Amino acid sequence: WVLTSSFVILTMQSGFAMLEMGTCSKGNDVNIMLKNIFDVVCGALAYYMVGYGISYGSPSNGFMGLGDYFVDGDLADPLKTGLLYSRYIFQFSFAATSTTIVSGSLAMRCRFHVYCIYSFYAVIVYAFVAHWVWAEDGWLAQLGVHDFAGSGAVSLLGACNGLIGISMLGPRLGRFDGTRPPSDFKPSSPATILFGLFMLWWGWIGFNCGSSFGITEDKWLVATRAGVCTINATAGGGLAALLYTTISSRGAVVFPHEIANGILGALVAITATCASVHTYAALIIGFIGSLAALVSNELILRGQLDDPVGAVGVHGASAIWGLAAVGLFADGELPGIKVASGLFCGGSARLLGVQMLLAVSIMAWSLVTMLPFFYLLGMAFSRSCHFRKGLRVDPRDELEGLDHVMHSTDPRSRKPTVMQTQEDSETSSYKLGL
Repeated sequence: WVLTSSFVILTMQSGFAMLEMGTCSKGNDVNIMLKNIFDVVCGALAYYMVGYGISYGSPSNGFMGLGDYFVDGDLADPLKTGLLYSRYIFQFSFAATSTTIVSGSLAMRCRFHVYCIYSFYAVIVYAFVAHWVWAEDGWLAQLGVHDFAGSGAVSLLGACNGLIGISMLGPRLGRFDGTRPPSDFKPSSPATILFGLFMLWWGWIGFNCGSSFGITEDKWLVATRAGVCTINATAGGGLAALLYTTISSRGAVVFPHEIANGILGALVAITATCASVHTYAALIIGFIGSLAALVSNELILRGQLDDPVGAVGVHGASAIWGLAAVGLFADGELPGIKVASGLFCGGSARLLGVQMLLAVSIMAWSLVTMLPFFYLLGMAFSRSCHFRKGLRVDPRDELEGLDHVMHSTDPRSRKPTVMQTQEDSETSSYKLGL
């Protein structure tokens, strides 16, 4: 059960890549796939070296684990070793998911080697949060926090990291200054976006159901309840997305990327709550989670923060709502799960307060760890105080398309932008003496 769930979760990397490919301009597909590949490569190395030990190592304190670095088994106890390995691969799949969220936020303008270093570092940052939430002696776990499959620890952390990355890199060239037409920034392949959605959708069932970490005793009840709640949430979220895109376009168009982000927002919201709420509550949680993602992404765009795939709204606003929903809808009487009841199920406001403490802690941790990281890394690559220059690719390379410049693909695979067409025309005229 655990290994199968881990495999399903890791296939979500393909879904994230396809979602990003469909959203971004042609000529960046290979770069996007390679970034997602190195999310796993660099993330696996970091998790093996220190990530697992920080999250679940022994001995430990409320802040971090202090042992089990460079994970290896005990030849004298093969059963213990098997359990260790199964837990390791499952928890690594969560770490890799949190890391890859940022890929779409930094798309088409981030240096490839900068992103690889980020992928290594982000797993270490994630490992601390995982310890706080899921280790028995984690300081938030001791307070009674409930984040069943990672709305906060996985999604919110990834969104916060992405928001900081966006702020440090700046927008794509011409995104907000009018030097390029809006058509340059429309999704290049809506069908690819929707195919990526399907891969993430079914992978998310493995994500949520697999977090029961087994099917013995009452765990199978938890897993099946999580599955039904996950599907119900997407039903509510899909309906909300359809209403949103219909109203925003005045009934003229159903935008595929808004449908995709709405359903993904519902999935993010239900991730924390899927094991602790009733199936009817999942419809409400998904509906609101979808709207939270779409509305927040619209506000982010109006604030001139360039998030090509909408990851910050989907994984940020929806995650905060999902954490809050635990404090509202959780039912401590449901079999197989240990959680205090929320406000709507006869509980007190304490659980809601602890859930919000988790959200604030993640945002603060991301700010403290990621802001200096991007700043120092940018200075290192630029060899100056101009950190943004060190984080971004050359402007000409960005307009050319990163596949050709970084990965030696055929430059003709990308349709030229209006800006490039004008430049080519001017160059041709000059050569002809016109």
